[in-house]
Amino acid sequence: MEFQRTNRSDPERIFVIVRNSYSTATLTNGQWAGWDIVTDKDGVNVTKISGAIRAAPAGCAVESIPSGNFGLIQVWGYKSDARCLGGSGSITSKITQGAPLKFPTSAFAARAFARNSAQLKSIHGKFPCAVAIEPLNTAAIATQFATSGQYEVIVRCL
Repeated sequence: MEFQRTNRSDPERIFVIVRNSYSTATLTNGQWAGWDIVTDKDGVNVTKISGAIRAAPAGCAVESIPSGNFGLIQVWGYKSDARCLGGSGSITSKITQGAPLKFPTSAFAARAFARNSAQLKSIHGKFPCAVAIEPLNTAAIATQFATSGQYEVIVRCL
């Protein structure tokens, strides 16, 4: 773990060195990854969020990490450019300030925890990976669903 030095003008952050085990893509800054609890099961490898990995958020990449290489992900603290899916615009899926974020079925982006009976019964949203602050482009991103945008968040993957 790497702890950012505390100072009065920059929020604290915590980082972890991981290995990207996702074989077909480079993790890029702002993309989320999960601990590879299905294939590698070693506490070092992270991969694209899907299936059971949705319940094991590792953190948000802070640099490009090519497949098979090591790099930094952020596991705690303020991040100004995390990838998130804004939702359909309905009250149950829209990302709002303070909304807990979790992972959809398969993606590199987080989304709001929908407040419906199916989501409340799911194990995948019990431990949110982040808390939303606001989108960087409030006019367009707040209701996007098919493409992800950048959001300010508080990462909570410890």
